[in-house]
This record gives sequence, structure tokens and C-alpha cells, in this order.
Amino acid sequence: MRFDEWITLVDDGYSTSAEFEVVQDHILDGIDAIRWPHGSDDFAINPTRKGNGVKPIKDAFITRLLQYGWEDEFDYFDAHYTFPRGDSLPFVVEWETGNISSSHRAINRMAKGMLEGRIAGGLLVLPTAALYPYLTDRIGNLRELRPYLELWSRWQGQPGFGYLGIASVEHDRLDHTVPTIAKGTDGRALL
Repeated sequence: MRFDEWITLVDDGYSTSAEFEVVQDHILDGIDAIRWPHGSDDFAINPTRKGNGVKPIKDAFITRLLQYGWEDEFDYFDAHYTFPRGDSLPFVVEWETGNISSSHRAINRMAKGMLEGRIAGGLLVLPTAALYPYLTDRIGNLRELRPYLELWSRWQGQPGFGYLGIASVEHDRLDHTVPTIAKGTDGRALL
């Protein structure tokens, strides 16, 4: 899978830390490691409108992060990284598998986690406008979040906020011959 864009919404200097360099490297490698179909050299998506699920994509990403020592399921986030020396708060990542409302909740949970002193920062990963049409109907996506970026950026400088960002991902290529990615059974996945 191809990393498309990394947007920093709030940064109290965390992005210049050694900790951030570690989590960013892990996340970018996790995105790059996603392949479809399994065993291929890249991520090809069958361009069937609303025809592909998202949970298997997220699972491949989380599997790579776990290899780096991340842990899954923390405070309702998909994964978190706690630094070995133990004097830093965890960094969380959420891979969007729900609808656009879920994306807003993820950003708010990250903000709340920072304000409560439970996390150092977080990143939401979601599809680009180019990938969105081929995934589960109404999946959270960067195009629909763009109008809110300025609002969230106004949290910059607020006490307690460390780092908050969004990363977008996209397929490497379209291919009508690859199988569609299995869908889940909740929400709008089967529509």
C-alpha cells in the first residue's frame, strides 16, 4: 500500500523527538507492508464500487506494528507503542474501519487521551478520495475530514496536547482481476 499524505494538526515539539521518529518509521513501514492479494509485491484493489472490506487491510497494518513491539487494543485505539525505557506516555494509532462519524470520534478520543495525560499523541490513518470509492460504503476518508482540519489545528498550544495527526493511504494500482477484499459483518460493511 502507498502512503499518501501526513498531516500534523497539533505538535508541541513531539515531532522533533526520537520517540516520534520511531513511531513514524514503524507506521510508514506498516503501511508499506500491506499487500493485496496476499503474497504480491504491491497493493492492488479491485475497482468494484463499495466492493472491498477494510478490516483485513487494518489487520495487516497492525500485524506489522506488533512485530515492532506495539500492542493492540489500548483505550479503544487499534494499537499503541510504549517506549522501552518507560518514562514516556504511549503513542496511539487508529486505522479507520468505520464510517465518517467514527473518524471524528477517533480524533476526539485522541484529544481526550492527551488532555487526561494517558497518551503522548496519536495518528488516524484513513483512505484517500481515490481509494474511498472501492471500500465499504461511507468509510471514513480524508476528503470528508478536510473541512475540520483547521478546527482541530486550533488545539495547537493548548495545555496537555502533544501530537495529533492524520495519515492517508492509497492503493498502488487498480486491477479488475484481483479478488475483492472480504467485508466484515457490522455497520455498513455488507451494503
